[in-house]
Amino acid sequence: MHPLTRALLSSWEWRPEVLAVIVPMGVLYVVGWLRLRRQSSYHKLANRWRLASYLSGLGMIAISLMSPIDRLGGQLFFMHMIQHMLFMMFGAPLLWFGEPFPIALWGLPQKARHHIGGLFTRDSAFRRGLAFCTSPGATWLIFITIYLGWHDSSAYNAALYHDWVHDIQHITFFLASLLYWWPIIGAAPHIHPHFPGWAKLPYLIGTIPPNMFIGVAIAFSTEVRYTYYESVPRFWGFTVMQDQQIAGAIMWIPGSMMFLMAALVVLAGLFGKEKTPPGPVSSDWDADEAMIAPGLEDRVIQNRWRKVERPPIKDLSQPS
Repeated sequence: MHPLTRALLSSWEWRPEVLAVIVPMGVLYVVGWLRLRRQSSYHKLANRWRLASYLSGLGMIAISLMSPIDRLGGQLFFMHMIQHMLFMMFGAPLLWFGEPFPIALWGLPQKARHHIGGLFTRDSAFRRGLAFCTSPGATWLIFITIYLGWHDSSAYNAALYHDWVHDIQHITFFLASLLYWWPIIGAAPHIHPHFPGWAKLPYLIGTIPPNMFIGVAIAFSTEVRYTYYESVPRFWGFTVMQDQQIAGAIMWIPGSMMFLMAALVVLAGLFGKEKTPPGPVSSDWDADEAMIAPGLEDRVIQNRWRKVERPPIKDLSQPS
């Protein structure tokens, strides 16, 4: 094996700026998860599947940004494309499946939990402003604009030549992907009406054509689009053009397949719902209880009708 290849494959860069985000996110979530597990009423929220999903999402981010993949991305364009797919197509949705907002909220001290929870109550100006900026149409447009905009030759080259621009690229890619997957997964905080499955299908499928367009344009380009890769050593036998063609094909085919597979899962869910009688539609979808304890809102609403003196929402602010 070539010495450069061996060095790249064996190098993990423990970047403090990445660890400073990932480690607190993980600790906060685990603390909140353990607090919820001690209360039997909230096992539905703090289940092992959600814990595994969230930690796997953090692991995807860590692997994409600190493993040899990051180093290889500076040498090979197709490895850079794989890096982006890891934290955008896998890391972000896995985090949402873990229901990070309500569980991490439990990991905070009581005063901080009250303050942050207050920002998301039904009458909060912050919540109304966030809802206005993060409607499904807005999240789709933000994602497409950032995702395709960074693949402009000048922008992408700038990210490769300058570390600070590269960091901005990764941050905006990740935040845009979080916004994109939020309405699809339907994780808390629930600040929008329920996004129905029939609307999720065009949301997902509508992402495929622009993704394919950029992927095909890169794969079949007759010239080097990102000239940075002409200035770095070539290894593994790939020329610059071969590297670019593989990268374009990865964005075009596996990248598009991710959105298509998500659409098929949504479609399967729609057919499954047709076999079961629809339940009553709750008018309290945006209630504070539904936001903080997703999956438990039906019990909370039932308790309201029974006039329980101490509803579960108060338990959330006074953990045992």
